[in-house]
Amino acid sequence: MTDEPVTRGRLFLISAPSEDTAAAVALALGHRLPRCLVVAGSQMDAMLVSGRAPADDVGLEGVRHRLLRWSACLAAAETYQLEGFDAVVCDVVTGGHLEDFLDLAAPETVHVVVLDDPRLSATPRWGLWLDAAAPPGTLAEAVLAHLDDAKVRTVEPDAGAASAD
Repeated sequence: MTDEPVTRGRLFLISAPSEDTAAAVALALGHRLPRCLVVAGSQMDAMLVSGRAPADDVGLEGVRHRLLRWSACLAAAETYQLEGFDAVVCDVVTGGHLEDFLDLAAPETVHVVVLDDPRLSATPRWGLWLDAAAPPGTLAEAVLAHLDDAKVRTVEPDAGAASAD
């Protein structure tokens, strides 16, 4: 073991109307990064033995379940990020729920990648939007080529902070 400090890994969110599509792109991206964890929302659901809210529940219990699912994904991601791994979370994070996910991730900067589809008209156009019809490998390469375009800061820089000049 070395005493050199570990650089925190980056956090990515791959969102699409279908988790299968998001997962395929997340895995393709993960294979292109030197150290990477891919965690899917469905993996968290698969570990639930009982008490899962129905997938189509749009009420309070459905929202609570979705937030718990994303919190668990982010906890796993952060564990690996602290050891220098990039972490890619993939799930269906659409409409106003994108802001909910980013609120949970704060103060982390998130590389948001949304695989575009006509059903996403209510989703804020934050981050990098790509054509969901392209092959996963092509989309992964596009993410790496446009990392800065994908960055979404979850907190505003403190304008009142003293300058370190």
